Amino acid sequence: AGFPFTTWTPTPGMMPVENIQIQLIDTPPLNRDYMEPEMLDLIRRADLIMLVLDLQTDPVQQLEEAVALLIEHRIVPRHLQDRYAQQRGLTFVPFLILVNKSDDEDSIEDFEIFCELLEDEWPMLPLSATTGRNLELLKQTVFELLGIIRIYSKTPGREPDFAAPFVMEKGGTLEDFAGKIHQDFVKNLKVARVWGDGVYDGQPVGRDHVLHDGDVVELHTQ
Repeated sequence: AGFPFTTWTPTPGMMPVENIQIQLIDTPPLNRDYMEPEMLDLIRRADLIMLVLDLQTDPVQQLEEAVALLIEHRIVPRHLQDRYAQQRGLTFVPFLILVNKSDDEDSIEDFEIFCELLEDEWPMLPLSATTGRNLELLKQTVFELLGIIRIYSKTPGREPDFAAPFVMEKGGTLEDFAGKIHQDFVKNLKVARVWGDGVYDGQPVGRDHVLHDGDVVELHTQ
């Protein structure tokens, strides 16, 4: 809803991004008076924290208070980790600031003023839950910040299945991909062929070959 404290318990949902699904969890608002330990554990384990601010209600104060509360519980934005290099026991998580109620062109000036008032640079996106503004851009932004790629498997002699990619961390190798399918592929892998970025179609590659988003991989165990 368009007013605070409408979410009382963490609520999961799935966000489709092209041909994959990314799990989002809507949590209760950060509240200094009461914070469930379970919610803090949930936030620590997240791959990405998205802080939702209300552009029309002092977003600077909202951001400062939310970040201060998380840092008190040893959860630190990853892009600020250099400031905390000497401290132990911290959890560094990527952040994305979602500035909600950026409903129309008139709100652009408010958003720009908000950005100018901040002491630090933040990964930030203005959007509107009411009009849908930038929601498609949100999907791509989350995909990029998660640092993931999609890899498609191909059975010899058949076309790849582009409807069901394997999701890996960016920088993953062919051996990592083989392990995602089954450990037998890792043990018995003889040769692999790749179609995609930086290779010619069907090029044989070694176990340490780094895969890229959209690559098609054909594994041979004999």
